[in-house]
Amino acid sequence: MIEQSQSSPSAPSIELEIDAITLEVVYSSLLAAAKEMSSVLGRSAYSPIIREMIDYSCGLFDSKGNLIAQAENIPAHLGSMGTALRDLFNDFPSDRFQPGDAFLVNDPYRGGQHTPDLHVFTPAFYEGQLIGICGTIAHHADMGGKNPGTEGFDNRSIFEEGLRIPPVKLASGGQINEAVTTIIAGNVREPKATMGDLRAQIAACRYGEGRLKEFAGRYGKDILTEVMKRSMDYSEKRMRIELSKMKDAESTASGWLDDDGVGDDPVEIRVKVVKRGQEIVVDFTGSSPQMTGGMNVPPAAATSAVLYAIKCVVDPSTPQNQGCFRPINVILPEGSLVNPHFPAAVSLRHLAVQRIADTILRALSDLYPERTAAGTFVGFSSLAIDSWHPVHAYPRVIQDDLGGGMGAHPNGDGIDAVDTHCGNVAILPAEVCELSYQVRVLLTELIPDSGGPGKWRGGLGIRREYEILQQPHQGLVYTEQSKSAFSPWGLEGGGKGTPAKIRLVRKDGQEVEMGKGYFQALPGDRIIIETSGGGGYGDPKHRDLERVLQDVREEKVGREAAERIYGVTI
Repeated sequence: MIEQSQSSPSAPSIELEIDAITLEVVYSSLLAAAKEMSSVLGRSAYSPIIREMIDYSCGLFDSKGNLIAQAENIPAHLGSMGTALRDLFNDFPSDRFQPGDAFLVNDPYRGGQHTPDLHVFTPAFYEGQLIGICGTIAHHADMGGKNPGTEGFDNRSIFEEGLRIPPVKLASGGQINEAVTTIIAGNVREPKATMGDLRAQIAACRYGEGRLKEFAGRYGKDILTEVMKRSMDYSEKRMRIELSKMKDAESTASGWLDDDGVGDDPVEIRVKVVKRGQEIVVDFTGSSPQMTGGMNVPPAAATSAVLYAIKCVVDPSTPQNQGCFRPINVILPEGSLVNPHFPAAVSLRHLAVQRIADTILRALSDLYPERTAAGTFVGFSSLAIDSWHPVHAYPRVIQDDLGGGMGAHPNGDGIDAVDTHCGNVAILPAEVCELSYQVRVLLTELIPDSGGPGKWRGGLGIRREYEILQQPHQGLVYTEQSKSAFSPWGLEGGGKGTPAKIRLVRKDGQEVEMGKGYFQALPGDRIIIETSGGGGYGDPKHRDLERVLQDVREEKVGREAAERIYGVTI
């Protein structure tokens, strides 16, 4: 069993006098620097999954590996970078760092999440002293392995999931270690893009170094270090104050995966949430054992989902840093799906991560319904296909991830067509798809009546249709929540969202249903993905008449549904 908690650090023997304005100005500068790092990475990356779909995050850390400021692109990365960085210290102690160093790791059993997520860290020095560490994590289009895009729902071990990189030195004195990059390039499907993306990560970190040095020169390195400490203390205090306002209680909830990626039996994620005073415990005891397939969750990923869900309910506006994590304790039983034994496969851990967040929020909805929302689409419908550039014909891997409807809440409808909770990945633009791959996007549209009915309606899911062009393609598709029993749940009398669906439609009209599956497709074949809508909140009979009529006018709700569910005659 792993119990993870963050305790408050001991106070320094000498505390600097820092006024509130200086504290706010310096910390805001750190937040701005993290966001600027994010801009550098996004604008420099080669692959659409980073450049267009924004599947990356950037952060600044103190010299001990505590998160100080993060550009919050992907909530699933919350806490993950710090876990990988602190593990890296075991091989490369920070007191041995040198200017110009860069470090790389993606090993899920060394603080990473899955092999496509590459962490890059660089130290920042001022007057010979380590003043902080800059970090990036980015999802690369491919890291080798048996499948295009590396991920696989039916992978049975980490050894099927591409190149696994323990902590290594990527650069010394500003010079790239070409032995490392040569090994990576020789094991991935898109070496040029991968090398470009890796250089973009280094560039973002180097930019962060420059900003930290600038702040140390402007405000003084001692002031900068003290602001880092106080920012964590401030976030911890805010979380604890908000927790103290919430009633002491406990609740248990179960969420289910459709299957384990190999068989048909559902897989249980059981969560017990206990709130006492100014602390909260999330216990996964009773969850299913680790799965045979590839959806197991390494501890760093499971903890990130917990941090996201708890912060959403307790205080979403608290500045995001290590201090937020201190009041939260996570219990991850060894050998379970949330803490698997090596060498369990974990490449599609995100499917379970999304369900973890949803299940924690479901438990909290029983305790604090005014702070939570109905069930959300967490199925993460995706495809990965071996393709080619339409002009130059070199190999490319197309990946696309589709969001769905967000659950309704006490004050409004759920958001339509969004990658919810721990995701926040953008949809692949149709124009970029057609310029980069031999695949055409025929349509992208909202699905009427997919959101659960209620006083507040669940957000709508997406229907997207792809057509294969020029030559045969092979790939895989996957989704969760394809079973009606596990589709997004309603709250306070609201209805469920619709289940997700994936179909392969042959050129001759023959259809093949696929929840998770591999396919061989010929030119003219189409892949149609339909994601779930979110759950509704409250009794549908209490929905405002004008809102129902507007839904019908906007074709979000059909006339028949308006009459049958909402009792509105049109």
